[in-house]
Amino acid sequence: MAVPLALPSAGGTAPADRRSAFPLAVVAIGLALTTLTAGLVAAYLTLRSGAAEWPPEDASRDTYTAVTLAVTMILGMVTIEWAAFSIRRRERGQSLAAMAITLGFAIAFINGLYYLITQIEAGVGDSAYFTVVHALLVVPFLAGLLALIFVLVTLVRNAGHQLSEANYWLMRGTANFWHIAAVMYIAAYYTIFITK
Repeated sequence: MAVPLALPSAGGTAPADRRSAFPLAVVAIGLALTTLTAGLVAAYLTLRSGAAEWPPEDASRDTYTAVTLAVTMILGMVTIEWAAFSIRRRERGQSLAAMAITLGFAIAFINGLYYLITQIEAGVGDSAYFTVVHALLVVPFLAGLLALIFVLVTLVRNAGHQLSEANYWLMRGTANFWHIAAVMYIAAYYTIFITK
């Protein structure tokens, strides 16, 4: 009869079980937000196909800020992958620099998108166009806020020597959510500013 060498800890789950929960949660939240964005894009295109005048004449567009935000998110995708690569290579200084730059991109994105949303002159319920446009911009704003929190937590853990290959899942989950937020904004940008 074999005797176990160690008893399982009382009243808790193993670290491996907790480790797999974060990436799964990121995927679940990402899929929910992506589905919401896809529904809003479909609503926008459906309303556009049935409208006599789309967009309304009083709709102003700040295309420059919108393009800058898209470039900011794409650059953030590069720097978050730089941070992930650096953690895998055990180059903590490189990963800290990449995470700090990504945090700067996240703050710039949130600030710029807030500005873009507040520059819409009409209210949310003034017309179907403004309702969908507000929703299409607010959802990536909320995803960007969540991505900012993920990046900040990962940066603090990295600065405190609590991030390595052993818990790389935290960095990978953060990077995956950044990519999801970037794709959501780019889809909203393309729908509002390119397809018109």
